[in-house]
Amino acid sequence: MLKLYDFPMSPRARKVRIVLAEKGLQYEKITIDITKGEQKKPEYLAINPYGKVPALQDDGTTVYESTIIMEYLNDKYPNPPLLPADPGQRARARVLMHLGDNAYDGALAAIVGQVFFKPKGEADQSVIEKAKQDLQTCFERLERELGNSDYLLGSTFTLADICFVTWAPLFGPLQVEVPAQCSRVKAWLTRAQDRPSVKAAG
Repeated sequence: MLKLYDFPMSPRARKVRIVLAEKGLQYEKITIDITKGEQKKPEYLAINPYGKVPALQDDGTTVYESTIIMEYLNDKYPNPPLLPADPGQRARARVLMHLGDNAYDGALAAIVGQVFFKPKGEADQSVIEKAKQDLQTCFERLERELGNSDYLLGSTFTLADICFVTWAPLFGPLQVEVPAQCSRVKAWLTRAQDRPSVKAAG
């Protein structure tokens, strides 16, 4: 059986849970409590030497890094497909996934570091403000990418959408707002969050 090494509040682990739910796959969930440093214990480092969640084990194959896990699951369990068949569109999906994993994830992670991991009253507001400016740039890019489509690659939900929607439950606690001029992004994130797989992933 598939084994997912998971932390419930991790947006990166949530990405994998969404894919597993989309594909209807059964799996064993093993919680690694990163608040207690369990990801740095030798027994977990033997699974993921980076000491991060998530990690996945499947019939003797161990995979880590959330986007690599998503692509592995899409390759190994191809139905329903979560990447386009067309090479050009598949490349576009990966370009968007790169945006999600770098500029977008990086900005949100910077805010998390200040809001959740600094003593009360000691958050560096300049770091938060810079991250929110970077997020606005991401949202404006996504607004253009969406056009009039339901999802980033058209009418079908893909791994590219997952890279962004996984962070949405934290927008409230992080005081992140989608800019008013990005109405397509707001509608898309709402649409994605209403999917059964996204709800099931928590």
